[in-house]
Amino acid sequence: MKNFLLVPAGWLSFVSGVLLLPIPLPLPFPAGPVLILLGCAILTPRSKPFRRAVQRVRYRFSWLSNGMDRLAVRAPSSVKVMMAQTSPLALKRYARLREFRSNP
Repeated sequence: MKNFLLVPAGWLSFVSGVLLLPIPLPLPFPAGPVLILLGCAILTPRSKPFRRAVQRVRYRFSWLSNGMDRLAVRAPSSVKVMMAQTSPLALKRYARLREFRSNP
């Protein structure tokens, strides 16, 4: 029952954060990135495909990964756990291994 309510809430938070990114709101904090991080924190422990997709996005766009790391410093523990679960280091390690194996 809990996942039944949390997964739609996570998607709602994530999508609303994406929609609020280009809109400048007179808030004391940027609402878009905060809602995106909150949605990711809700969805990553409950959805393996979402977790893998976030990991691939963080691997592909290092500037985005670094920005997420900077925002997560002051974030709640659930966001910090999400950042650890979606760390792109494993994908970087696999890329190095593939490169090593292809160039003997």
